[in-house]
Amino acid sequence: MPAGKGSFMSYLRSKVVAQAKAWLGCNESDGSHKEIIDVYNSHTPLARGYKVQYTDAWCATFVSAVAIKLGYTSIMPTECGCDKMIELYKNLGCWKEDDSYVPDAGDVIFYDWQDSGSGDNTGSSDHVGIVEKVSGSTITVIEGNYSDSVKRRTLQVNGKYIRGFGLPKYTETTTTKAAATTTAKPETVWNYLLGKIGNAYGVAGLMGNIYAESALLSINLQNTGNTKLGKTDAEYTEAVDDGSYTNFVKDGYGYGLCQWTYYTRKQALLDYAEEQKASIGNLDMQLAFIYKELSESYKTVLSTLKNATSVKEASDAVLTKYEKPADQSDSVKTKRAGYGQTYYDKYAVATAASSGSSSSSTVTEKKATDGAKSFSKSLAGTYVTTANLNMRNGAGTGKSVMVTIPKGTEVQNYGYYTSYNGTKWLYLVYTKKNVKYIGFCSSEYLKKQ
Repeated sequence: MPAGKGSFMSYLRSKVVAQAKAWLGCNESDGSHKEIIDVYNSHTPLARGYKVQYTDAWCATFVSAVAIKLGYTSIMPTECGCDKMIELYKNLGCWKEDDSYVPDAGDVIFYDWQDSGSGDNTGSSDHVGIVEKVSGSTITVIEGNYSDSVKRRTLQVNGKYIRGFGLPKYTETTTTKAAATTTAKPETVWNYLLGKIGNAYGVAGLMGNIYAESALLSINLQNTGNTKLGKTDAEYTEAVDDGSYTNFVKDGYGYGLCQWTYYTRKQALLDYAEEQKASIGNLDMQLAFIYKELSESYKTVLSTLKNATSVKEASDAVLTKYEKPADQSDSVKTKRAGYGQTYYDKYAVATAASSGSSSSSTVTEKKATDGAKSFSKSLAGTYVTTANLNMRNGAGTGKSVMVTIPKGTEVQNYGYYTSYNGTKWLYLVYTKKNVKYIGFCSSEYLKKQ
């Protein structure tokens, strides 16, 4: 939309910082600083009609070039001299005459190398840079013409040599975002989704698919992306957050809880993160985005999740209609439903048992008194009993019998087991006459399908 009535331009601190970071390393020795000078000189009218030379001091030119490159000159006045730039910030009512001010990312910081360190510094300014971030009392600044290069400097809040600050009128009041979540939190995921979906089978089916995609890690970047970009999950997330990586939407790499890959969905995720003022890798934001997608664009899937009568029914719906990976084979369906059943057994069954409540399903569940001690994904799958087999309350023949499973019956294991006297006792699920039994059987009498 052209500038004028009804138009609005966002002025973002993150964009200023990202552009400053993009020029880190530019220097006079290899001539790479010339790009910055050229950007400044391309702007009209030139401040005081002066065309900056490649041999001139260029710290203020650097700050101005960032503004020109982004089209932010209405809030970041352009100049090639520090004192003149201060005058322009004063004229805009955007000057902060306070050495002790705690800046935010994107603020412009001015220095006076003749500062005595006593009282407020009001001397002539010798240098200028752009605040990248503030951590505790430490300010990190990106500066042009710092030892003839674009480099970072760190100094303390209210430190010596600070002259003052130019405060561009950004359309965001702060750069503070809800942080990325660097560890998986299955209980948080369960509780949030149960509050939205209201059906434990549906939640478990969805969580099993999320686990298969990302191991419930909201900063998870597809391994191909890690390799091709040379970035860890955390580095990729930080680069997207601070704007230094600009190809998030169209890079084709799966990211986050659901490994969002297609560009329209990644754009929607990015827009939602910015709207919520959250890191792209924030768990709570991504959970809310999942429900937003389901309720707006995948209503049939959401309906299935809310009304499913088994984990597998819910899991298959998520796999085939929401995640839609290339491989939707029966083996994949079984594996993902198995992951979901694990969450169901851990949270839905355990919660019902501890609260003394009964399941809303017509199926009654009876669970072993002992819990499984070990887990191996390789064990998960469908098994057939090779003899009439007792399911017990724990590993070993000394444990009480819960039910006898007839020879030739299919049972399900989700990777959990306990070793006893050199034999793996698998933690199985077996349903008989509307009773779901969850207990232990010796692997010696089980054949994997």
